[in-house]
Amino acid sequence: MFDDGFGERDPRFMPPHFFHECLRMEYESAVKADVSRQNFTTCPRFWYVDATLRCERCRKPFSFSNFEQKTWYEDYGFYVDSSPNHCKECRGELRLLKALRQEYDREIVRTLASADCDLKIRIAGVIDRLCEFKVDLQAKVHENRKILAKQIARRTRLKETETS
Repeated sequence: MFDDGFGERDPRFMPPHFFHECLRMEYESAVKADVSRQNFTTCPRFWYVDATLRCERCRKPFSFSNFEQKTWYEDYGFYVDSSPNHCKECRGELRLLKALRQEYDREIVRTLASADCDLKIRIAGVIDRLCEFKVDLQAKVHENRKILAKQIARRTRLKETETS
């Protein structure tokens, strides 16, 4: 069967770049797309098809379902030739890592100068979480963690002497 419309009539004829490095396609799951709601340059994606991809981070296969594709391309406005590089779990971890790093970057100067022991404990915890994820951190971050540990210990000793 020949299809001259970039897979307009049959999902098997969609351009292969839509599913770059796809491990498996399930054409029987194909759902017709609303191309008027898509963001594309050359050709729209006429169908959403359950696809199995490999996560770049953990290397495990994951599903990019037709429903997720519809949401990505019609609701969120992603370009139709984009696809996720990471599984749901890794995307969640990467978002958490980004949020932790942003919190550290935003708060470290204020925290080091502050007398607030709870703030120091929180930011020390942020650094510890980043280390748990085996993130390569600059030496300055590790130095700041040592400074925070000393400051926390000093504040704790002060509190103990005030209460006794």
